[in-house]
Amino acid sequence: MNMESHSERGLDDVIVDLDTIIDRAIDDRSELGIFPAMYRVVTVGVRDAVRVGFFDHNDAMAQLSVVFADRYLDAYDAMRHDRPLTESWQVAFAAAMDGQRRMVVQHLMSGMTAHINLDLGIATARVAANDPDSMYVDFFRVNQMLYEQLNGFQQMLNSVSSRMGWLDTIGGTLDERLAKIGIGGARERAWRLALNLINNPDRSDEIISARDHETAHLEGLILEGVVRIRTVSWFIASTEPSDVRVVINAFLEPSVDLDVIAAAVESADTTPPSYN
Repeated sequence: MNMESHSERGLDDVIVDLDTIIDRAIDDRSELGIFPAMYRVVTVGVRDAVRVGFFDHNDAMAQLSVVFADRYLDAYDAMRHDRPLTESWQVAFAAAMDGQRRMVVQHLMSGMTAHINLDLGIATARVAANDPDSMYVDFFRVNQMLYEQLNGFQQMLNSVSSRMGWLDTIGGTLDERLAKIGIGGARERAWRLALNLINNPDRSDEIISARDHETAHLEGLILEGVVRIRTVSWFIASTEPSDVRVVINAFLEPSVDLDVIAAAVESADTTPPSYN
């Protein structure tokens, strides 16, 4: 799928590749399209922010976004052609293809866990190796973009999952606050992974393998977990559309207010964390 080098590819190329996967999943009625449908929204947001010069290092952020996305696209291609791929993506793809009824949010969280907990740190280490701290504020800006998009994603989930909507109403803003904590924590772990890889290049294979195994285990808890999780999953998934095309097509492109994001970054502590 990704025959061009990363330096020759842009975010529009990534979006075309995501569209190809989404269209194939719609034709096949496959849950493999749920994660890329969400990921496309995020990628469009980053592309549009780059276009207006939102970041301090726009070229580097565009490159990071391409290298990051290509980790997923390459894993998807490897899965389709029976080539080796990370344990993390094996778990996520297997869950999308095993025919077991799961919540939409489980598919989203499984893909996000594989992509952020493992892929983001590897991609960041590659792009920011020479001066990672200079890119941290831009890295943090993407966190804020994701927080801004959460409400749109929540509305999408509620539109296809009546019981998720019911729980959202009962919980008020609790789920959004927990999602922010989860995303922020995962992206900070990705940053620390990047610094660990940059500072220990001779141990990169060992570090990546350990994180890959840890991430796959976490996905297993998200997808299967304990009896309580399986019970909740059945309770919610049983009312969600059996036709995955309805889920994929429900994704809109939640817009983000860059002024709001800029203000949030300005008021936050953006000191880069160490990898220790």
